[in-house]
Amino acid sequence: MSQIFHIAKNKEILEKRFEIIKLVREFFWSQNFIEVETPLLIKYPGQEPNISAIETIFHNEQKQDFRGFLHTSPEYTMKKMLAAGFTNIFFLGKTFRDEESFGGTHNPEFTMLEFYRTNADMFDLMGDVESLFEFILKKINFPNFKFLRISMIELWQKTIAIDLDEYLTTEKMLELCKSKNYNVKDDESYEELFYRIFLNEIEPKLKDRGAVIVYNYPAQMASLSRLSEENPNYAQRFEVYIDGLELANAFSELTDKEEQLKRLQEEQKERERQGKKVYEIDMDFIEAVGQMPKSAGIALGVDRLVQILTSCQNIDNVLTLPLSKLFL
Repeated sequence: MSQIFHIAKNKEILEKRFEIIKLVREFFWSQNFIEVETPLLIKYPGQEPNISAIETIFHNEQKQDFRGFLHTSPEYTMKKMLAAGFTNIFFLGKTFRDEESFGGTHNPEFTMLEFYRTNADMFDLMGDVESLFEFILKKINFPNFKFLRISMIELWQKTIAIDLDEYLTTEKMLELCKSKNYNVKDDESYEELFYRIFLNEIEPKLKDRGAVIVYNYPAQMASLSRLSEENPNYAQRFEVYIDGLELANAFSELTDKEEQLKRLQEEQKERERQGKKVYEIDMDFIEAVGQMPKSAGIALGVDRLVQILTSCQNIDNVLTLPLSKLFL
């Protein structure tokens, strides 16, 4: 299929996409958020074990080599901006990830909405997400979503009748996976074991629940989030699902730089265990975490949002030119 034909075939969907992107901006402007720019080319990517950055080599006028990465998220830069005094900010633009599939719900280049609200926690962001959807859906005459908020503990209990409180260690989760006859290795991480069950037995059933916000993930999966003050065995993190499709990941942001450094070092070890490239830690980011105000942040996949609102099963059809049409 020619690239021109691909664009022409999806013209109506693309027009709807551009309208949705316009409405996203209008919503945040109406909420007095500032739209910010961040560098797409950075020196230090994040350490998340399940995300790989696209590496690139470039040169200055003297032909010196520099090695960098296309950012997988604007998060590090935006947190440096929060530490420098910015308050409510949003980014709407391109992000890049290596080792992604072409088509379906993935494309190595994708559009992300990321926003941060200061003096807020994850529950404030849940309200922002619901308001954003209400604003967009009303403008495009799409039926509004009624969001179900459910804790991870409650979700496991209601879906597969398991008390997650009893499986908050790697050892116990490993036992659970083995009891369910999953082909697991003894050295798998807690997150890998958790997702063995979640992705196979729980996430597929979210398709029947419509719009869902799942919150309070086990502390081992806190990543960049604060732990819950009520129950430190869980992290103040939530994800948004629409008809079973994961759309967004959010945190009450960690502001303890020593804890942040420790977590990134642990992620380095996990990347090494999995045989993945281990990146250097951005120490300016660590300093920024220690200087940030109380904040909450979220990253939302815009392409997937457009898929949902245009009933497109394949992400290729909501992109002007997906990588499958450029490289395959």
